[in-house]
Amino acid sequence: MKKIITIVFCFVATISVAQDNNYDISLGAYIPTQAEGVPASAKSMLNNKLGQIITSNGISDDVRNSRFIITPNITVLSKDVIGSAPTKIALNLEMTLYIGDGIAGNLFSSESFQLKGVGTNETKAYMQAIKQLKPSNKKVEDFIANGKAKIIDYYNTNCNQIIAESKSLENLNKFDEALFLLVNVPVASDCFDNVKNKIPSLYQKAIDEDCLTKYGEAQAIWAANQDIDAANEAGSILASVRPQAACFKNVKSLFSKIEARVKDLQDRDWKIQLLEIDLQKSAIQAAKEVGVAYGKNQPNTVYNIRGWY
Repeated sequence: MKKIITIVFCFVATISVAQDNNYDISLGAYIPTQAEGVPASAKSMLNNKLGQIITSNGISDDVRNSRFIITPNITVLSKDVIGSAPTKIALNLEMTLYIGDGIAGNLFSSESFQLKGVGTNETKAYMQAIKQLKPSNKKVEDFIANGKAKIIDYYNTNCNQIIAESKSLENLNKFDEALFLLVNVPVASDCFDNVKNKIPSLYQKAIDEDCLTKYGEAQAIWAANQDIDAANEAGSILASVRPQAACFKNVKSLFSKIEARVKDLQDRDWKIQLLEIDLQKSAIQAAKEVGVAYGKNQPNTVYNIRGWY
């Protein structure tokens, strides 16, 4: 039994990725939400395989909602039932991988791979086929390298627009979002030289605003009720404030009052602690952490991959 079936993946992958060790590029693994005929276990394995491809090519996995994505499409070239007692399923697949701008919908690069898998059922056949895609495959490495180059070119070409958009967001007091745009500019791009001096001051504005917001929330919680539950809730909020923030001295004062009350309530040390300044961390690194946190707290991005396959 032979037939050709095109499978369009449509489920949102949980793997998101980010800074490459050499290029400092963000790239997200994305598998769209509907999948016709592909077993759930095989989709999960494919999700993990994309993560392996990304990390094996020098990229870590600490960012979600990346603008740039890697996404797959699979065509079943043939499906055969072979042998007897027990029979096995043999699949011949063509998997095409795509890298592009998932926001603007622009495709940067693509590469196809012929994969074969045999298993006692269709799920196992899919899984065996997916295992054949190796992150160290020269075609895979060249495909990723080509995608990285196109991403860097995007930042170089759109640098002025990125800076202007960040400034507009800053003027609206949307400091986290403005910072998110700048810290995603790869160090290897020419654009980074234009944004790096803007990051520290924007980072300071972002953490100052965050400090005031969290300090106000913690104050309100503690004023309403001074039991152990309120202490833990307010303390957890204060514990996420960065020590470089302008209002941190107020945070420390309130935290000390809550800590003393906790000692009275349960006669033991409180496990919650305030953050301390990391002298080994640069302002750019600290700013990246704030930008990453902002990205992780956003709703899942709706990607546009129309016309990619």
